[in-house]
Order: sequence, then C-alpha cells, then structure tokens
Amino acid sequence: MDCALQPEVVASNADMALLWRRFQDSRDGELRNRIVAHYLRFARIMAAKLYAGRHDVNAEFADYVQYARLGLLEAVDRFDSARGVKFETFAAKRINGAVLDGLRSFSEVQEQIVARKRIVADRVETLRGTAPYPADPAALFAQLAEMAIGLAVGFALDDTGMYSDTGTHYQDNTYHGIELMQLKESIQVALVQLQGKQRQVITYHYLQQVAFEEIAQILGVSRGRVAQIHKEALGNLREALRKRDGLDLYC
Repeated sequence: MDCALQPEVVASNADMALLWRRFQDSRDGELRNRIVAHYLRFARIMAAKLYAGRHDVNAEFADYVQYARLGLLEAVDRFDSARGVKFETFAAKRINGAVLDGLRSFSEVQEQIVARKRIVADRVETLRGTAPYPADPAALFAQLAEMAIGLAVGFALDDTGMYSDTGTHYQDNTYHGIELMQLKESIQVALVQLQGKQRQVITYHYLQQVAFEEIAQILGVSRGRVAQIHKEALGNLREALRKRDGLDLYC
C-alpha cells in the first residue's frame, strides 16, 4: 500500500501513543502506514507554509506536498517516543529539510534543462545563419539538409562518451547497427585533428557543455566569432570523415 495515497486519519492521543509503542516494538508496515496517514495533514500544513514563503516560482504546491510527505516518512522511521519529544516537533525539522533538499534538486534539474536548451539554440542559430530562408525549394532543402547534418554531427559528438556529467546518456545498445558506432569512433579521431580555436570551441561546447557566450568570454572573442568558428569546425569534421572513411554526410 502506498502510504502517500492513503486518506488522512485522525486518532486520539491515547490511540496514537499505543500505536507508536506497537510500531516501535514490531516495525510493522501496516502500523507505519496508519501513523503516516494520521500525520498527513500535519505534513500538508507545513508544505503550505513553506509554499507561501517560496522563492522558487517554478515548483508547484504539489511538489512541496510530495517533498513534505517524504520528510514525514523519514521522521516516522527515525522517531523514538521514549525520548519524550513530541513527534510534531521532531518531524517538523525532517519535513522542512526534505522540502528544502527537494527544491534544491528541482532547481538543479531546471537549470540543466535551461542550459541544454541554450546550447541547442546556439547550434541551430549557427547552422541557420542570419539570412532569410531561400524562396527556391531546392535551395531551401539544401539549407535544411546542411542544418540537419550539422546537428547530427553535434549529436554524435555529444554522445562520444569523452566527457562525464550527470545527465542522461543514450546507451550503446540503443543504436540500431554498428555503422553509428563506427561513426562515433571516427568523429573522435577527426576531433583530435582540429587545430587551434576550432578544437577549443568544439571541446568546450560539446565535450564540456559550455554555451557560445561563455566560450566567447574564455577565448576573448565575440559570440559571433565563436559561432563562425563552430560552423567551420563542423565543416572540417565532415571533410575529415569523408577523407578518412569515405563517409559523405551530404548524401
């Protein structure tokens, strides 16, 4: 039974004292669920107070309640009624800490999502350029194909396994065919052949997940120059792949 989904239960003080003694003697799961159900309202009230004074506008009240319930579960498991401390006093610190920890994790995930979107937007903007899309269908198709090729090379660079982070990685067994594995290996070799700022930009952007604006500050150049170097580097990578493996990504 999921105690987080149980209805709130109100029991007398005498009943709760007996319930606590029985639970702490037996550690029975059903007794634990009954105790948790009794204090769900208390956890929800604490969540509401923290939500009222919130600083993170992205987290919803339901998130606060969920974190508070996790803190309540921990408090029930750790509480010792023999110490003479009221459970509400003991649980308040656990619930407060669980909510704050949950919000920190939530904020970190949100920041990673925003940063990832910025990085992808950088790539699309670089490959797209500033000129309007051509009216000629053939020219438009060629430009879109060029963008797709650049993004594909970038995706392969992202997933070469040459760097480590806490994000989600596609595992090798998700690829359908050995050809893509060989492409990843070839890109790693081609990357080593890049020179100067081209190699720096690709390394910072793909292997360390740094956005163009930050790369510009590191290299002491404009963001536009970083975008230009990035596009040139992708072109050189494609050419290196063509020469090394006879792989024509334009086909």
